[in-house]
Amino acid sequence: MKKMRVCVLVLGRYYTVTDDEKKIANNDLRASDAVNLTADEGTLSAAYERIKKLIPDGIDTFFAHAVTENDALNAPDADAYVVMPFNVIDVVFAALHSKNKPVIIYAPPFSEIWSYGNVFYPYFMRDVRKIDGMLGIPSDVYLCESDAELTSYAAALNVKFKIKNTRVLCIGEVMYEPYHSFNWGYEMIRLLQNKFGIEWKHIGSDRFLEIFNGEDGGDGAAIAREAKENRMPGGYDLNNPQKTYRIYKRLIEEAGANAFTVNCIESTVHTGCRTTSCYALSRLNDDGIVSACEADVTTLVNMLIVSYSSNEPAFMCNPYLFPQDNKLFVSHCTSPTRRSYENDERDEFNLYPYFEIRDLPCGLQVLKQPGPVTVTGISHDSLDKMVIVRGEALRNTSFPSCRTQVEIDVPGGVKKLAEHYEGRHWALVYGDQSEKIAKANALLGVETIII
Repeated sequence: MKKMRVCVLVLGRYYTVTDDEKKIANNDLRASDAVNLTADEGTLSAAYERIKKLIPDGIDTFFAHAVTENDALNAPDADAYVVMPFNVIDVVFAALHSKNKPVIIYAPPFSEIWSYGNVFYPYFMRDVRKIDGMLGIPSDVYLCESDAELTSYAAALNVKFKIKNTRVLCIGEVMYEPYHSFNWGYEMIRLLQNKFGIEWKHIGSDRFLEIFNGEDGGDGAAIAREAKENRMPGGYDLNNPQKTYRIYKRLIEEAGANAFTVNCIESTVHTGCRTTSCYALSRLNDDGIVSACEADVTTLVNMLIVSYSSNEPAFMCNPYLFPQDNKLFVSHCTSPTRRSYENDERDEFNLYPYFEIRDLPCGLQVLKQPGPVTVTGISHDSLDKMVIVRGEALRNTSFPSCRTQVEIDVPGGVKKLAEHYEGRHWALVYGDQSEKIAKANALLGVETIII
């Protein structure tokens, strides 16, 4: 996936160092011109380096300087602009905004720098808010009140950029959700393309089975070696799960996709291959390819938002609610083993037969770590609301359910969670990622309810 490009743009040339102004005796305005400084190359370079340090990793940054309206019109193309205002009037901001890219305004603290730009950028924000409201278009202008907020805005814009540049490969028939309507299920594919800009590629079950049956088997012994324990009964063939992963990975690369889903239940993909997709989907998520099972379009969007926001692979799961205990129980037969994309720490896993069809290999019991987790569900009929649960993973369990199972304490209250319930499958990542996800949702037009 290509990287977002951010232009750090200093607007104007004059500024005052606040400490210099404080040295003027008796508030003598005759001395004020002496502290009206002109930004030289050193000043501009320092401003760029200051902001560059606040931009998250994975985003390309470069610098430009604009003084006039025409300078702003000639500013280099970027996916977003971070502007530091010195003395510049509001029309310069407006000219830059016409490029139809997000603009983040970063005004240095008054304790450090004073400039005329701080009276003009509010004019720009006021007019843009009102005019864009009349025209029915988003303003895409963000004002930072701290260094941390600049970092969070840039990270959220990067999530939006990555989602817009996501290409999904889907194998098999789409899930008939919501409301068990095949029309609505297929319409969700159109919605995610129109709402988020995601690109969609599809391969039918019949074509996939031709590909699968025309290839040699996989190396099942490799799966057994990866597992902490192989708890499969004797006689099970693990070659097909590994073969499925290999074919999925190749088809994803051929399609130029970076996200994936497959109809792996109640379908010919499942039974025709004599295996499940659980192992393959686990590996794909570990590889950084956001992948959902059951051709669940809405949960795939949920996973994209959560995974891109947290920089962690997301566990797609079924939620069970227990309000009298404030407990949430989640389970599914596939889960990533990688804990974060920032390192290669892994959770161990055991191998079992698939829970729902016991003669098929295989279901993964990934042993999740205790500690803070974030669990999310997005509205499966409109993709415009997300419930975010801040919980504490307590233990792995052994109920008659899908193989990866986790008991979670919900301090915010399970009754409240039920009253704001959204989605069907949910997504789980490690840590409290609620603020990052909510920030991205705000930019994506998704309402957030935090529990």
